[in-house]
Amino acid sequence: MSSDLQSLVDTISEQEESLRFPYFSSDIAWEVGSAVRERFMNARSQGRFEKQGCVIQISTFTGQTLFAAAVGDESAIGPVNWKWVEGKKDVARNWNHSSFYVGQHAILKGWEREQYAFGGGFPIWIKGCPSAPLAIIVVSGLAEEDDHQLIVDTLSDYLPRMKPVAWRTGRLPPIGRKPSNHTLTR
Repeated sequence: MSSDLQSLVDTISEQEESLRFPYFSSDIAWEVGSAVRERFMNARSQGRFEKQGCVIQISTFTGQTLFAAAVGDESAIGPVNWKWVEGKKDVARNWNHSSFYVGQHAILKGWEREQYAFGGGFPIWIKGCPSAPLAIIVVSGLAEEDDHQLIVDTLSDYLPRMKPVAWRTGRLPPIGRKPSNHTLTR
C-alpha cells in the first residue's frame, strides 16, 4: 500500500510540475473551464458519470472568479458542492499543491487529513514563475480521483495547443523614437 501511495503522490507531483501555463488570462480561464465541462459531458454521454453532476470553478488566488458552472444531474449538485469548492481552493492556496496531492501526502505520512484535502483543486502555475500559483481550477461532485483526473486530462489536451503570442515570445514591435521635444534637465 505504501509504495502504491508513494507512486500516486509522485505522479500527482509530476502532473503539477508538467501542467503549467506559458501565460494565463480570463479568456483562457473561460476556454479551460468550458473544456472541463465539455469533457464531463462527453464522458457522461458515453455512460460515465450517469446520475452525477459536478461544479467547476476557476478563480485567481486573490479570489476573482473567472469561470463557474454546474453541469450534469441537477439533483446531484447542491450548495454543499460550492462549499467544497471553497475548501479545496483553501487547501491549494495554503499548500501551493493540488488538494489531491495534499490529501494523499497526508495519508502517506500518517498525518491527519485536512477536511477539504480531497481531489479536485488544482493550482494554475505559470512556467518559470516558481513563487506561487496564479489561480486554481476546482471540480467538485465526483469521486476525488475523478474530480482530479477531469482537470488533469483537460489540461493535458489544452496546454500543448496554446499558441505563442508576439508579446509573450519577446518579438515586440520596434519602439518609436523619443519625441524631439523631450529633453531631460536638472
